[in-house]
Amino acid sequence: MTHFYSFGGLRVRSDIKLVGLVPAGESEFGWAGQLDLRVETGAAVAHDVVSYEWHNGYRMRIGETDGRWLIRSRFDGSFLIDRDGRAMTLVVATMPPDPATIEVLLRRVLTRVPMLQGAIAVHAASLVQDGGGIMLIGRSGAGKSTLCAALTVQSGWQTLGDDTALLWEPQAPMLGAGAKNVCLWPDSRDGLKLSVDESTPLASATGKGRSPIEASDPPPLVPLRALVFLDRRADVAEPRLERLEIAEAMSLILHQIIHFNPSGTSAQERVHAVSGLREVLQRRPTWRLVYPSDYAALPQVEARLRQLLANGPVAPAPQSANAG
Repeated sequence: MTHFYSFGGLRVRSDIKLVGLVPAGESEFGWAGQLDLRVETGAAVAHDVVSYEWHNGYRMRIGETDGRWLIRSRFDGSFLIDRDGRAMTLVVATMPPDPATIEVLLRRVLTRVPMLQGAIAVHAASLVQDGGGIMLIGRSGAGKSTLCAALTVQSGWQTLGDDTALLWEPQAPMLGAGAKNVCLWPDSRDGLKLSVDESTPLASATGKGRSPIEASDPPPLVPLRALVFLDRRADVAEPRLERLEIAEAMSLILHQIIHFNPSGTSAQERVHAVSGLREVLQRRPTWRLVYPSDYAALPQVEARLRQLLANGPVAPAPQSANAG
């Protein structure tokens, strides 16, 4: 049986069922790109060349074999990806694939494939409300996932992704929808009063758990209205929004770019991401949200973010004199 899903702006045709993804129709129109995901059994595929290794979490390795990209982790599963990102084969030892293999697919591999088709990936959360999208950008612990869960469960927003934001068409920026689950630290889950029984610990052994979030399915692509850098503080009484100049916003977002191959061998990929994000910042307003770490302040935070959408398109801040 063939299954169709929406992920990151792509229409995914899959041999297997992928719980947590937004179902999609069989129409091939209305998407930024297409991905054909095939699954077969077999022995683990060896790299001809390893370009980069992550030493924490999933301990992934990215490289090449026979002219295709190959990603493997410490779990079962060899992900063979065509150079143009339009087809991927997952080779597993047994069927159905192990849950840890599916976790790697949804959280780390699928998020990279749209880059091969032109998307820009940023370490950020993204949400939609009233037809407009907001990117929430911040370091680990800034509250991206917590805000996604809170706004979705308590205020009717739709989460597009709590870890990676996928941007298309910088001249008229669009956000691609991702998985519907949100991954939370135990204190965030408890602070939001979400069910412990429904939380599944991540195979990455980071301590986070995957919590299903009930919400209607978002469209495949959503227009980006604003970018928000999160600054969570214990000494702040109430949330406030501060406009950022383009130069400052650019300096902050550069550290959050996700590269398909972090080894640094693709200058074209880096130029595409940097120039595209600069275009986005020139066309969409950017803010810093300074807000309390107290969960009781979340309704006020939601009101500030909703205000960004209610005000409609706002011109971005001018560049500073030394922006270059």
